[in-house]
Amino acid sequence: MSAEATRARARRDAAEAVHTLADAGRIAGGAAVGAVTGGVSARLSDLSDAVAGSVHDARQALAEAIEPSPVAVRRAPWILAVLLLSGLAAWAWATVLRRDRAVDPGTPVSTVPPSDDQIHGKPVGQGRGQTSTGR
Repeated sequence: MSAEATRARARRDAAEAVHTLADAGRIAGGAAVGAVTGGVSARLSDLSDAVAGSVHDARQALAEAIEPSPVAVRRAPWILAVLLLSGLAAWAWATVLRRDRAVDPGTPVSTVPPSDDQIHGKPVGQGRGQTSTGR
């Protein structure tokens, strides 16, 4: 073979080797990018889940702080206590009103007839202790 044919063949082989090397680089790069992207994607997915969980917990805590959940009120014991005390008060009043009470006889009526002074009143200036000095 001549030198020129050898060079042409070497050029073709070099070009083919460059294309093969470029293809291998693309495949290796794609695999590396896929691995990195897959790893990063998995980590980002985990991070996203953690952040979403934290954000959800923070929103729940904020909602609880702003508007707390209603407290369960036990009304039945209070209602029973009010009914019991009302019944007790009604029984006490009934007992007090039913009890025999002493009757106040009031002021006894006088058996002595009233005097003229008591009936007509006393004239002015002639009461006891007053003198007729003319004041």
